[in-house]
Amino acid sequence: MRKFWIENVHGRLWDLAPKNAYDHRGSFMDKPTGLGIKTKIKSFEIENTFFIEDIEVSAQTIGGALYFSDYKHFDAFVRFIGNVNTKQPLKFFYSTGTATHANQLDRQWYKLVLINDLDKTEIDKKTGFLKCNVKFACLSRWKKDKDIVIELSRHGDPLVYPFTYPYYYGSSSNLMVEIDNEGNLPTACVIKIDAVTDTPYIRLIQNNQIVWQARYHLIVRAGHQLILDSSADKQEATLLNLTDGTRESVYYTGEKDYAFQNFVMIPTGKSQLLINAANLEFGQVRVEYSMQKELI
Repeated sequence: MRKFWIENVHGRLWDLAPKNAYDHRGSFMDKPTGLGIKTKIKSFEIENTFFIEDIEVSAQTIGGALYFSDYKHFDAFVRFIGNVNTKQPLKFFYSTGTATHANQLDRQWYKLVLINDLDKTEIDKKTGFLKCNVKFACLSRWKKDKDIVIELSRHGDPLVYPFTYPYYYGSSSNLMVEIDNEGNLPTACVIKIDAVTDTPYIRLIQNNQIVWQARYHLIVRAGHQLILDSSADKQEATLLNLTDGTRESVYYTGEKDYAFQNFVMIPTGKSQLLINAANLEFGQVRVEYSMQKELI
């Protein structure tokens, strides 16, 4: 049985397939549409032969009808979605049957959406429910978030590396973690190095080939964090002071190595992220990314 949820900017959930139709924490969504894809194909013809020039996947609109038990129930939904003028999107979760409870949403696919249309009507005398047609404008493809944490700590001598993900390491200054991008699209990532390092060097390897690499000629001292964000709207390389919150860009001030891209994108399939530094001790390395698909 498929299930739907909406998560607002405060992390609260609205169940779109509640067991109790009168529960003011959800409302049943009927006849959902727009879960698939729509493409725009540009082609031309020469002597009865068609040539495809371009195929563009256009953003879909997810629609359906929401049922509310009364006007108070509808008002609870309005409070849940908050300011309709906001640019902060909601998350529309869709499970095809693997999740039945909200506490399993960290393993589910979602789209970033904004409410495009909410049609309020009168309560239907036959059913006793308030039926409201709704449309969600999609701002992303289907996404699933991943968060890999590599903890570094010393227990006697030498260093011991407890990992939360399949791994191996080559030396005290050489860490590698395997990444499995189950989506069908390459994706950006955020790498946060919260450790004592000297000239961190990061490589993304697939099929024994280096496909992305970044190196910064700086020292990350205790109490600081190096943030590398390759998303299109950020393209950020920042040294963050964890004590006072001040940020220093290290991308345009000469610390980056101009021989490399200095941002890392994660390709589809399995790859390895290798982190190397002259001195890499204590702290944490975190890799955050979202897998993406057109269809689920």
